[in-house]
Amino acid sequence: MKRARPDSLGSSDRGKLEQAIRHHLFHHEDTPEPFRAEDMLGVDGTIHFRQFLSALMEHDPRYFRAALERLRNEHVPLLVICETLIVPIAEELGRMWCEDVESFASITAASSRLQVLLSSLSEADGPSFYDEERSRILLMRMPSNDHTLGLSVISAVFQDEGWVVDGGPSLQTGKRAYAMLRDGGYQLVGVSVAAGSTTEDIAAVVRKLRKASADQPTRILLGGASLGDRHAEIKAAGADIVASDVRQAIQMANSMNLSSSN
Repeated sequence: MKRARPDSLGSSDRGKLEQAIRHHLFHHEDTPEPFRAEDMLGVDGTIHFRQFLSALMEHDPRYFRAALERLRNEHVPLLVICETLIVPIAEELGRMWCEDVESFASITAASSRLQVLLSSLSEADGPSFYDEERSRILLMRMPSNDHTLGLSVISAVFQDEGWVVDGGPSLQTGKRAYAMLRDGGYQLVGVSVAAGSTTEDIAAVVRKLRKASADQPTRILLGGASLGDRHAEIKAAGADIVASDVRQAIQMANSMNLSSSN
């Protein structure tokens, strides 16, 4: 039986889940001494993402393993974990790197652990129905986009929602990607767009995607944190869906997929 979709959560339910992540993250007796829950509770009774960031940065791997195990045991929807922890922590790591707050080695190690966290959570409880019953999405990135964690988050959330996901951070737009699209029978193709991508560059990619999927009713999703104020411009370039975050992407994709199946 397919699990309930995260986009079906009301704002009250989502708030409770987010609090559950923070409140229970380290609240168990196996947590290393410096990370006792009573030392980390804020005035509102929650544990904030900086404690998890500290676990990622800590040299001793026990802190990270304890946090990962707790998250896996909580069974909170992956979308909420991505929004509450993974995405803001990735942004904070980027800020720390740009402002030279931490060393390259520390930032790299923490980023690697964040990727391990995402992979572990997305593999823990996959969909329970057959591939032929599932919608298919092909994910790729513009060659100018070297920030791959965001695409990893998208990939994990779509898989958690029941989609068959091909491609991902390692697949760039180009001949191989277009060949996969032409032969794959995908309902949706998603492209991660970097901040510096011009409308002309994006429109050129969209035209190639349309040509490769000419024999299929494939929709095009363009996503990226930098697209928040460019929706009209990107839609004019030929996209069916423009999303600036993972929740927008999965909600719009599910809605479009349901509409096309009726």
